[in-house]
Amino acid sequence: MLPELKQQIVDAFKKAKEKGEVTAGQVQDIVKDAVSKTAESMKAGAEALQEIAKEATTTSIEELQKAGMATKERITAAVEGAVEGIKNVEQEAVETTQQQLAQLKTRLQEGEEKLAASVHQGLEGAKEAADAYSGEVKEYIEAAVTDVQLKYAQLLGLSRETVKQAVKQAIESGKDVGETVVHITREATENALAATRFSAEKVKEVIQTVLSAAVEGAEEAGTKITEVAQAAFEGTREGVATAVETAQHALSTAGERARGFVVEDLARAKEDLETIEDLFLETVDRVARRSGEVAKKALSDIATESRKTTSVLQEKAGEAAKTVGARLKELGIDTSEKAAELLGRAARGTAEEAGKLAKRSLEVAGGALSGLWKGAKEALKREKKED
Repeated sequence: MLPELKQQIVDAFKKAKEKGEVTAGQVQDIVKDAVSKTAESMKAGAEALQEIAKEATTTSIEELQKAGMATKERITAAVEGAVEGIKNVEQEAVETTQQQLAQLKTRLQEGEEKLAASVHQGLEGAKEAADAYSGEVKEYIEAAVTDVQLKYAQLLGLSRETVKQAVKQAIESGKDVGETVVHITREATENALAATRFSAEKVKEVIQTVLSAAVEGAEEAGTKITEVAQAAFEGTREGVATAVETAQHALSTAGERARGFVVEDLARAKEDLETIEDLFLETVDRVARRSGEVAKKALSDIATESRKTTSVLQEKAGEAAKTVGARLKELGIDTSEKAAELLGRAARGTAEEAGKLAKRSLEVAGGALSGLWKGAKEALKREKKED
């Protein structure tokens, strides 16, 4: 197929030259079209794609040199065309997947709304059942309904307001405010994460909801802001740590059924667990930036100090990640030495590429500034002549 690629480029150049000088835009289109068609027809893998791009770039530059048109602009256009041609092979598949993902997100949101509605209906039914009783039995039912509602506060969209109001009431009572806020935020975090599938994205969402709600409660109360911020930090982190322990048990017993899905799910969970402490502190920083000055300082300070030590959450997450890694190994997936080796290679390659790009970016910026200075000098000269 590569000889056909070469011939396609040669023929396209010949036709373009017959009509006059070949522009950089034409060069880019010629190469892109040839590469796209070749790569698509070959159903090429990574190595083949590299060879296609190499052959297309070489052929186009040879044709430019023969015609005496090998300028910087045209050579750049040939390279861009080769890369765009390769990219186009997978672009359509990516766009299709993105559309499917958007549809799945919509379906997921609708499903969550239906789930919340069903829980709400269940609670309403239990409330009505209480009306048939009196005395202690009625009180027990009503208390149970409230407890269940509290358990599913995140699902029902009540978590933020519940935490905020609870914190304000704790401040108003004036008794053991810090300890009470730790308990409130820990329970809210545990309940929210227990009611859903463990993932880094869900953890981030819950931390942000609970922590920001607690801070807002203190800010609205106008007092105890530092104490509440510190207590909420402690409570949410304890809640996440409990969720990690629960996830560790569930993931360690993941079965063989739908093996491919299980392996993929475990691998993702392992990655989430390994980064959960960083994710927690990043989310705290995000909440701090959106808070008032007092809470901002309190949260930022405690996050900074936490980065200097190993927390219980970090220890538990590390243990859980090891457990999941062992489970993956049982399923025939080694994520230790091989993954570390590949990661090392990728990191070295990325560093080298980033270094080259940084150098080029600096050169481009320098050129742009030089052009600006040149233009400014010329303008100044013109002004002096006019004077």
